[in-house]
Amino acid sequence: MFATDDENERQLWIQAIYRATGQTHKPVPPSKNISGSNNSNLQNVNLTPDNKSSSATSILTSRGNTSSIGSRTQGDVDRARKHGLDEFVSVEPWKVNHAELFALLQSKSLDYRMKDSYVSLGWFSPSQMFILDEYCARYGVRGCHRHLCYLNDLLDRAEQGIIIDPAIVHYSYAFCCCHVFGNTQDTNIRTVLVDERQMFMGIRQRLYALLEKQITEFRYYFPFGRPEGALKLTLGLLERVLMKDTGAPASAEEVREVIRRCLEQAALVNYARISEYAAIESKRRTLICVSNLISTVVLDIIIYFSFCH
Repeated sequence: MFATDDENERQLWIQAIYRATGQTHKPVPPSKNISGSNNSNLQNVNLTPDNKSSSATSILTSRGNTSSIGSRTQGDVDRARKHGLDEFVSVEPWKVNHAELFALLQSKSLDYRMKDSYVSLGWFSPSQMFILDEYCARYGVRGCHRHLCYLNDLLDRAEQGIIIDPAIVHYSYAFCCCHVFGNTQDTNIRTVLVDERQMFMGIRQRLYALLEKQITEFRYYFPFGRPEGALKLTLGLLERVLMKDTGAPASAEEVREVIRRCLEQAALVNYARISEYAAIESKRRTLICVSNLISTVVLDIIIYFSFCH
């Protein structure tokens, strides 16, 4: 995954990787001069009768230090090999599909970040952004592909009920629109692949369905207007999704019609849930009345039975 001929650059990569992934161990490559230094120590020793014992002691000490360093280094190498980092560092860059590897890297980074979803809300940490930016710059991963994969991952989690900040969805969606439709004011040239365009259309449909669901069930997605400003950002994102392919904004009547349909559906959903709750309460009260009646009958029977004696 990562390969470079420069030693300093490789060290910076390894440092950034183990910091971003939260590892306590930094992989260290094995030293290449262990055997050479060991042989030179043996050759430079002059075993005379006077210094034979001291030389032997120094040899054993140096061998012990060398063996401990070698075992520790070998342990580091084994741990790095266990996590698969050694393979990725040494692989040839042109032998792998970096678009697929980046999508996997970004998805796993988001999984790690979303372990605390209330803090993240879908945003990457600065160290994760450094890794992703450097990967894209180094291996030529397209920006449109990056944001499409990001949107896909965010929608997967939002459809499961995980809270995602609408601002980051809006930013990535607007970035992809600039590439797919080319409706920007600047003079920068943007390109899009056929696969990216098809992926964008699928994401657009999923995002529209998700926004309709969130607006319909706004009492549950945004209770008491929380998170603050999220409902307003969601409505702004809906206007962006309804925008024409030519870049012309959707008419106010069209946006109003979508919101009206969502509110009608919201009234139906609320009525159905309240009716269901009322039916449950009615059944519970009926069961309580029946149990009280049975208790009264049993108590009367016991009293009558006591009179018979």
